[in-house]
Amino acid sequence: MFYKLLATNKDITLTILRVTLGLVIFPHGAQKVLGSFGGYGFEGTMGFFGSLGIPYIFGLLAIVAEFFGAIGLILGLFTRLAAFGIASTMVVAAVLVHLPNGFFVNNNGYGYEYHILAVGLAIPLIIKGAGSFSLDDVIAHKIEG
Repeated sequence: MFYKLLATNKDITLTILRVTLGLVIFPHGAQKVLGSFGGYGFEGTMGFFGSLGIPYIFGLLAIVAEFFGAIGLILGLFTRLAAFGIASTMVVAAVLVHLPNGFFVNNNGYGYEYHILAVGLAIPLIIKGAGSFSLDDVIAHKIEG
């Protein structure tokens, strides 16, 4: 079971998808956890989520997905789990926050086009795994023996 979570092939395309998604999501996670890049930090973000009616546990999971999931993607560690967490977070954010703003990210509000792209990058990673240059591949080969 653990092997199946980590197993992947040495496909450079998956590596490109994985690292791209990780690099794009990481600053958002750092805003939420560290207050970097003009973010509100953990307490401020949890307060914002609470004001939207998002239960504490789901807010916490979103923060974990965006911060630690992005790091996992960059390293290729637990890629399927990280990509699933990010995809889930993007779907919830699009539906709960961004849907009323329309499709486009523009001056009238932040639409959901970014979220569709993030989910589109995550789905192949969930299905196929991390690709080349990943810790998942290294660990899976050690398990396989």
